[in-house]
Amino acid sequence: MAYLALALTGPHLGELVGSGELLGRWDALPIAFTVLGIDRVDGGAPNPVTLDSSAAGALLAARTTRGRFLIAATPQRDHPYNLARRVASLGHLSRGRSGLLMGIRDGYAAPAEATAARAYDAARAVRALEQSWPYDSIVGDRETGILVRSNQIAHVDLNGAFPIAGPLNIPEPATGASVIAWYGPGAAVGSPPVDLVIGTGAVVVTTLGERPPTDTTGVLLQPTLDHTVDELLTGAERLLAEGFSAVAPGGSLRAALGLAAPPRRADGRAAFPAPQPNPSL
Repeated sequence: MAYLALALTGPHLGELVGSGELLGRWDALPIAFTVLGIDRVDGGAPNPVTLDSSAAGALLAARTTRGRFLIAATPQRDHPYNLARRVASLGHLSRGRSGLLMGIRDGYAAPAEATAARAYDAARAVRALEQSWPYDSIVGDRETGILVRSNQIAHVDLNGAFPIAGPLNIPEPATGASVIAWYGPGAAVGSPPVDLVIGTGAVVVTTLGERPPTDTTGVLLQPTLDHTVDELLTGAERLLAEGFSAVAPGGSLRAALGLAAPPRRADGRAAFPAPQPNPSL
């Protein structure tokens, strides 16, 4: 049986983060993940009121302990370097419960070039930047005074739509590189850095109230604006009771989805020389 995931628009995010009761129910729900800000990537018209998905993610990371989520974003609005900083920061705050859903066009953003190739280049940049400062380079060795093996921090030297030298100025989360999902056509699972495809891949989008398929890997349950978050959570609870696969809350998103850790680039040039011992520290 398929696993269940949820999608929230900006107005729904405002409703969720404003209610302790709804947050508690969401945090305990045995679903795979929740997409924050699906209205930023699904091609629909912008709503009168919304909430930034990364801001909502920071609130969820701080106020919950088990729920997993993807923040929705596009390069039409966010430069990959800034997006990588947010993704890595959320990875630290959530202890690996978070990730990124990359879309092509954001209805809330100013008109700009929006192509699958540009979005794919942005996703590649986010993954490369997040891995540019490996977590295990932070050693804190008091005997030698070496706090970070800085020679392991590497430039990314990216070309394409977003030329970036790097590295990122935030270390990789302790749980490793964040999951990167893709919304709609234009990429496939197994095409680095895409870990998961939603909409045209193994995760099917179903509107709340419709009968979801069961012969797929996962179902993303999306409410309309007429639905409340309470109705969405109740609908999810009902589907889980009817046999959708429960995914235990807690732990990293990558582990929950059974995704392997992505490989590292082997050819990055060191951003800094090897540190020298300094016991006086």
